[in-house]
Amino acid sequence: MRKKIKSSIFAKMFLSIGAILIITSLLIYGIVMFVTPQSYKAEANRNFSKNAEQLAEALQKAARDEAEKIITAFCLENNATVSLQGEGESLTFGKIDVLQKGSTENVGATQTVSSVIRFIDSDTPYSLMMAQGMKGVNEMAAVFKRLLPWIFLLIVLISIIGSFLCSRILARPVLQISRISKRMSELDMTWHCDVNRTDELGVLAKSLNTMAEKLNGTMSELEGANYQLQEDIKKEKEQERQRRTFFAAVSHELKTPITILKGQVESMIYGIGDYKNKEKYLPLTLETIERMENLVKEILTVSRLTSDDFRLVKQNVNIRLSVCELMDVYAPLAQKKNIRLDSGALCDVVIQVDRKLFEKVISNVLNNAIKYSPDGAEVKVELTAEALLIENTGVHIPEDYQENLFAPLTRVEASRNTHTGGSGLGLYIVKTILDLHGLSCTIQNSAHGVCFTVYFK
Repeated sequence: MRKKIKSSIFAKMFLSIGAILIITSLLIYGIVMFVTPQSYKAEANRNFSKNAEQLAEALQKAARDEAEKIITAFCLENNATVSLQGEGESLTFGKIDVLQKGSTENVGATQTVSSVIRFIDSDTPYSLMMAQGMKGVNEMAAVFKRLLPWIFLLIVLISIIGSFLCSRILARPVLQISRISKRMSELDMTWHCDVNRTDELGVLAKSLNTMAEKLNGTMSELEGANYQLQEDIKKEKEQERQRRTFFAAVSHELKTPITILKGQVESMIYGIGDYKNKEKYLPLTLETIERMENLVKEILTVSRLTSDDFRLVKQNVNIRLSVCELMDVYAPLAQKKNIRLDSGALCDVVIQVDRKLFEKVISNVLNNAIKYSPDGAEVKVELTAEALLIENTGVHIPEDYQENLFAPLTRVEASRNTHTGGSGLGLYIVKTILDLHGLSCTIQNSAHGVCFTVYFK
């Protein structure tokens, strides 16, 4: 029981308020019970003394025959007894039988006042004694004492009800704030403190609501940041996996031409078989070296683009001008294979990109379109406000290879020979550059060939 009281603010407030109400009520009742009769008695004494003096003055101005009427009226008005005594004469007015002459103190329940008067029509002195009963004062005190048990019971009952209501009213916001604080400790912010008060509890409730809103916002930000961090970790892991896969594939790609190159050089050194004819195989060796050099350059490009400290140097670039310049560069290669370059509709499109990298995208796509198109084919280039389209005719990509075209070191099966196959990194570099710019691209078979599209939006 004691533990429950200690742990409950409602119980503490109920007992405290109840005890204060009971003690205060009993004190007030005790003060009233003892003070009221005494105050009443003192006031009655003052009033009676004043009235007695007024009676004596009135009798001094009256005749003997009028005195009885004046005294009778005084007795009725003040509930008093008057004794008038002269030579051979004694009259008593009122109901009190016992009078103590010449005393102004209480005798039992009686107060007396005495004086000597003379009427205007007589020189005979009369002794005037006036008395007032104090029985009402004593009865009042007795009534207070008789009512004490019932008053005490009423005080206790009212105190219990009052303390319960007060404790409930006062403890309700405190209990609500306590429950809210417990939910806050559990990081539950799905609540609102609706304590509509202007006192300290109201200020505390508003502060809790404000703090909850800020904490909820902070938690949302933290959740978002945590989600982004998890995504970044996943992305980093995926990039790391791709790096390992990439360099493993690169190692394999370099191993074959190095082995071939080594065999050719050793054969030429030792004059084995046809390799005695160095004039024939040296150009072939040079071609192998050139392909290896190109592959290494592409590897270095990929390494630079995927490094953590790489930053784009963006500027406003007119894509139409870049496309025209690169088409002029690749025009000789197209003529060599009798491929027609068709520049179709070229709109003026200015976007913010890294000029060198975006031109490498266009260069790689144009190079692939010309390299992998048959002689006499056509390469069409279109530029709109939404996209750049490069289509080469006469070829199609097998469905099995379409999903992995942007993977590193991926080549279409028909072009895996060493003469036309390329490094296998061209499209991977294109996709990496576009991803860095936040742009997307697609490669799809069209009605006449293969269409590569870069979307600006």
